Order: sequence, then C-alpha cells, then structure tokens
Amino acid sequence: MLLVLVSLFSLGARLWWINKPLDGHGHSALIFDEQYYVNAARVILGIHPTGSYTSAALFHDPNAEHPPLAKLLIALSMKVFGDNAWGWRIFPVIFGSLALLAMYWLVRSAKGNRWLALGAASLFAVDNLMLIQGRIALLDIFTVTFMLVATALYLREQYLLAGIALGVGLCTKLSALNLYFVIILIELIWLLWPSRDEVRSRWRVLRSRVVPVLQFGGVSLITYIAVLYVLDLIASPIGGPGSCATAPGGFHNPIEHTNFMLCYAGKLTNPSGPTGIASYPWQWLLNMVTINYYTVSTTVTSGGQVVATYPIISFQGEMNPAIIFLALPAFAVALRGMWVERDVFSALCVAWMLGTFLPFVVGAAPLGTYGNRTSYLYYMVVVLPGVFAAVAQLFSRRWLPVAAVLGYVCILGYWFVTIYPFRTWSGS
Repeated sequence: MLLVLVSLFSLGARLWWINKPLDGHGHSALIFDEQYYVNAARVILGIHPTGSYTSAALFHDPNAEHPPLAKLLIALSMKVFGDNAWGWRIFPVIFGSLALLAMYWLVRSAKGNRWLALGAASLFAVDNLMLIQGRIALLDIFTVTFMLVATALYLREQYLLAGIALGVGLCTKLSALNLYFVIILIELIWLLWPSRDEVRSRWRVLRSRVVPVLQFGGVSLITYIAVLYVLDLIASPIGGPGSCATAPGGFHNPIEHTNFMLCYAGKLTNPSGPTGIASYPWQWLLNMVTINYYTVSTTVTSGGQVVATYPIISFQGEMNPAIIFLALPAFAVALRGMWVERDVFSALCVAWMLGTFLPFVVGAAPLGTYGNRTSYLYYMVVVLPGVFAAVAQLFSRRWLPVAAVLGYVCILGYWFVTIYPFRTWSGS
C-alpha cells in the first residue's frame, strides 16, 4: 500500500501542470532538449517544425545521432493526443512511473527486503532530476527503465528476457551500454567474493557463469540489431552535416547507423575542458554545474524600480542534495557490505554505481585523443538508481536511530519542495 501511495505521489508530481510553461502565444513551450526530440517526432509525422530541423526531410528521423525508439513513441502519442504537451510528454510520464516500480522490483530481485525496496523507490520519487526527466520529452527516462528491468531479470536468472530488455533499451539511447559494465562487475564480485554458503571453487563458478553472460550479451546485441533495423525502416534516420558517414536517403542498415552514432558521440569533445553547461563527471557528485532547463521569473517593484526577482517556474537539471551528497558515504557502506557480509544487494549497489559512472569518468578525463568527452550532469540519470539503492541501504542500518531517519525524511521533503519546478499553486 505504501508503494502505491509513493507511486501515486510521483505520478501526481510529474503530471502537475504538464502543459506548462506557456510561451508568449499561450501555447505549451518546449523545455530544454525537447526542441530536438519533439521536433524530430514532428518531422517523422510529416509536420514542418519551427526551431530545430526546419529544413529536415519529412517522414525521416533527423536526429540520427540517437536510436529512433523513444522518438517514435513520442510521435505515436502525438498522433493520438495531438501536437501538444500531452502528446509530447505522456510516454515519459508513463516510463517514469514504470521506472519507479522497476526500482522497487530490482531491489527485491537483489534480495533486498520490502522496506529497503520501498526506500529506494521513495528516493527515486523525490529526486528532482528523475522527476524532470520523467515529465518532459527527453530520452533518458526510457533508457533507465529498460536498464532497471534488464538487471532485475538478470538477477532472477532470466537471461534471455534480460538480454531482450537491454537490446530494446539500446534502441532508445546508447548510454544503456553501461549496463554491460554493471553485469560484468556483478559477475566479478560473485567470483571474487562469493557468498559464504558457496562451496564450489572459483574455477567451477567461473565456468558456470560463462554461458549466462554470453546468453545475455548475445541476445541483447541480436535484439538491438533486429529492432533497430525495423525502426530504421519506419523512420529512416538521416544524419546532419559533419564528417561522420551518413545515408542521404536514410539509414536502412543497423550497423551503418550504429557506426554513425558512435562516430558522432566520439566527436563531442572539448580538449580545453568543459564550457557552458558541460561539466566533468566528478563534479556531479557535488551537484555542481546544474543546468537551467527553463525558467520564468517575476519581479517585485517599488517606486517604479525593481527590488526583487524570483522564479515562479524553474526547471533545473539538478539532483536532490539530500540524496547526492550521501552518494559516497552510501557507496562506502555498500562496499563494506560486499566485502564483509558478501550480500547480493551490496554487490548490486557497488556494481551499478561503478559500472554506470566510471565510463563517463574515463570518457571525460583529459586523455588527449581518447578523452575530453563532453558530458552533462543529466547523464547521472543512469547512475542514480545505484545511488538510491545505496542510500536506502545506508538508512536501513539497525544502529541508526529512528530520529535520524525521520530527520532525513524531513530534509528530503524540504529539498523536494524547494527545487520543485513550480513555485506557485497556479503554475504561473
């Protein structure tokens, strides 16, 4: 029942004023990178957009640097609900709700108890970055949902279904590739720090785990190629200008399209370091270089002069400070649990946080030709499930006073309200 209440709370917070902010003509305004993905969906539907992709060939996906699945889902909802906020955002809202439930299911799949799972799901519900990604037409919430489902299935030894889930997730955004590192780390942890009731030798454990890993990896890649092939037949993505090889008539070969996406991503570098809204991954752990997605401010005047300005709508790409500032302490507790107690849940926390975060660190490190990858704080969306799980575990320790837990809940609520996008009941 508490999970139902948390889910409804999260759904309500993401649906609240879903049609706002409004532009100068009284229509729903696009927020942040919606200008790319909503306009891509418009082009797929044969609608001439304003802003991005105005000269793109209609009935093609002009955003070829990302796989088409999430954009096709947005186009589908726009076909049903119209070219409006509900059409743009209903699928992100749905996937945001599914991701929260998948967070609960993942913790249970990792042998966490119901209260621990509820805690992780609750942290998911009150994190600002997850909330915003789950209510506007961006790609990341689709990706993280499939990653959560795939990992839960893997832990339940449903390797073929896990591979299918990840393969489909890769067709939303290639950042789902980080899940391969998570799975590899989980397997290494099980090999090097087996549970206390494991009687087999490491060599026998290794041999027994090879087939499941190969099943998972092979099925995920086959699913990705097959689904991408079908999607490219529907949307026929066309790459924009640049040095990466594209197809003027649209990609119909999933290998060529994947090569284009990887080439495009590889060229998003800045040898002189991050500028503007870009940031180094290690800054994310301190909630630094937050991103202004969309802000509407009002002014207070006195005697004809402006004396104060404050936001009434503020979509900010930032995490709940009460969660992210505990990421490192929670990781340390999970690391100890993995090392000493050898429990599956601690292993999941460690593997998820390292497997999803370290690839960004390596990519963005100043390593010349092989580094300096441009990165943004919202990439943390795929890392945060591990943070939620680890922080929930931190506050589940028996030595922690109940008063400390209640105090933490109050702090969480304070930050949730403080950085919630709408600062007035009217939404304007």
